[in-house]
Amino acid sequence: MSNEEIQTFLSKDPTIQDLRRYAKMMGINLKRTMKKKDITRVLKKFAQKSRQTSSTTTAKSSPSEILRPSKPVDAQIPSSYSRDFVVIHPVNPYWVYVMWDMSSWTARCVSDHSSKLLVRVSDITNIIYDGKNAHRFKEANISPDAGNWYFQVDFPDADYIAEIGYYIGGNFNSVLKSKITRTPRNSPKFSDYEIWVDLKKGSRKEYKASHEELVFERATKSSGPTDNPSSEEFIKTISKSKSGR
Repeated sequence: MSNEEIQTFLSKDPTIQDLRRYAKMMGINLKRTMKKKDITRVLKKFAQKSRQTSSTTTAKSSPSEILRPSKPVDAQIPSSYSRDFVVIHPVNPYWVYVMWDMSSWTARCVSDHSSKLLVRVSDITNIIYDGKNAHRFKEANISPDAGNWYFQVDFPDADYIAEIGYYIGGNFNSVLKSKITRTPRNSPKFSDYEIWVDLKKGSRKEYKASHEELVFERATKSSGPTDNPSSEEFIKTISKSKSGR
């Protein structure tokens, strides 16, 4: 109900029963002890509140104050943040992804010592790596602003480390070094132990798992020869069984 409708209803001097029915229709809870003037006061207050709400809603919905989306900004992501880091991530059991960035100071130092910059991925599984004792490694000539590179590695479930550096005097000089990452397995890993639970006793016991191959033999009846027949022998056997000879 709008403010005008409520004021029009009150101007007709309704009875207390009509006031109660009108208030109930608008969802206003009234006390049984309230008199006619009290109910009229409640309805007037409700009408005033309704008018304030409608004026606020109108002000908000005015075209001059409608919020509009801002214009798109032509922002470009920088190719480098001038921070020294190199990280290596496994992609799958046989591929890794190397990403790096260099500060201007590091790039300048590298260019002063060598014109060729390399990224190296080394297999350091089960060893303490000292920079020279890797099992094997792969390298690629890069530019400082390349930023990333993919390498195909030789073994799954192995530890790899990435380095950015250059050769000096026949030795590889590492400038940036990543943390160690491990490629995932290419097959399921079976545990050496199994845990069996006794539901009645509520106990758990660990047993050594057996990985021996179990061969199940199934007896089959055949009307043909016992060995592995060729196609011609198989056809002859089937023909005999059908003719009854």
